Amino acid sequence: MAKIDTNGWKEFKIGKLFEIKRPVARSQAKYEDGNIPFVASGNFNNGVTKWCKPKDDEVLDAGNCITVSPIDGSAFYQAKPFLGRGGAGSAILMLHNAGLTELSGLFVSSVIRQSLTKYTYSDQLNSKTIEDEMIRLPVDTSGEPDWAYMDEYMSAVMKESEASLESLKQALRG
Repeated sequence: MAKIDTNGWKEFKIGKLFEIKRPVARSQAKYEDGNIPFVASGNFNNGVTKWCKPKDDEVLDAGNCITVSPIDGSAFYQAKPFLGRGGAGSAILMLHNAGLTELSGLFVSSVIRQSLTKYTYSDQLNSKTIEDEMIRLPVDTSGEPDWAYMDEYMSAVMKESEASLESLKQALRG
């Protein structure tokens, strides 16, 4: 894929684009194995540390959001409802925007991850600091985030990846 041209992009405050929430206090150790992802402050596997069985009548955290680790700024798109690690200072942050799609969520989570690499265990993010962080995004003709462009770009990335995987499969069979 060709290098993306960011010259026409504009800076946006994360807090202006997203509603920022934290999950209720939860610890993965208190859950039995199940089929709901437990998302914590990890920087791999989409932040999923375990698959759990929710407690009776427990409300899951809404999917279609971006989760951010306060420890290192790792950001992942969560398509489906999940159990988020809440409670202590390293509880994840959840970013919600009603206009987010899976593809734009993947795009923006990559931008956020790149923008927040300055955070470490000794200098963690919190609900206030992430609100004021700036990210650069493509804009439409009215100067607002170009969600359609993000969807189209990520669709092209996914198609290219699928084609590469298919070529690899054929080469391995070959």
